[in-house]
Amino acid sequence: MRKYKILIYFFLILIQTTYSYSQNIAYANLDLIIQNSEVGKKIISYFSDKNEKMINEFKANEKIIRDKEKSLISQKNVIEPDEYIKKIEIIKKEIQEFNNKSKKQLRELNQEKETVSKSFLIEVNKILKEYAEKNKIDIIFSSKQMLIGKSSLDLTENILKSVNKKIKNFEITND
Repeated sequence: MRKYKILIYFFLILIQTTYSYSQNIAYANLDLIIQNSEVGKKIISYFSDKNEKMINEFKANEKIIRDKEKSLISQKNVIEPDEYIKKIEIIKKEIQEFNNKSKKQLRELNQEKETVSKSFLIEVNKILKEYAEKNKIDIIFSSKQMLIGKSSLDLTENILKSVNKKIKNFEITND
């Protein structure tokens, strides 16, 4: 009887270990993929150029307003006080309009950037999902959320290659 109990315990232990599953886990640096992919570089360059043009336009308009202000200050003793006050009010209005326009343009640029980034991330996530299914990976963590991991589990380069290969015709649409 004792032999049967030992034999039963032995088989139970064997059965439990054969049913235990191991998960295939990996990680990738999503920021690096976005910054170094061909499309990611184009997106970054596009918005950097657009931002720089906007800043240059702001500086030019600001210089014009400052020049008007300096010109008015130099005419303070020459023109009538009422006319001076009217011109000050006109310049104040211009400054307010300039500030409102600047804020609106920056807000629109940020919204466009957010929209384009989201649509690009959707495409990258599709590739991540496809890669995980193809390579039977259960979980892919972001390297930001990882403290430490084996370098053999890092999929960044492989996914970057897939992103470059699969996302070729990504359009940045101007609304």
